[in-house]
Amino acid sequence: MIRERLIAVWEHKGLTAKKLEAETGIDREKWYALRNGRRRANEEDIEAFVKIAPEYAFWIASGLVIPESGQTSPEYDEANRNLNSPNAG
Repeated sequence: MIRERLIAVWEHKGLTAKKLEAETGIDREKWYALRNGRRRANEEDIEAFVKIAPEYAFWIASGLVIPESGQTSPEYDEANRNLNSPNAG
């Protein structure tokens, strides 16, 4: 589950393995392997994503959101953005 949540943040932020390597110091081949299911997420991956997207830290770890504390998910943010758009509804 955590692997899927990391990938969701990766896609939501429009990151590439090359950008992740530059931001985290973790080799891009490891990011490719994670994305393609050839390895599981580890502590280093989780810590890296929490630094990149602290607003998703709680969701990455638990799958839960606490919007009143600023802890959301990419899906939650997307739904909120759509609700607040002039064409919503």
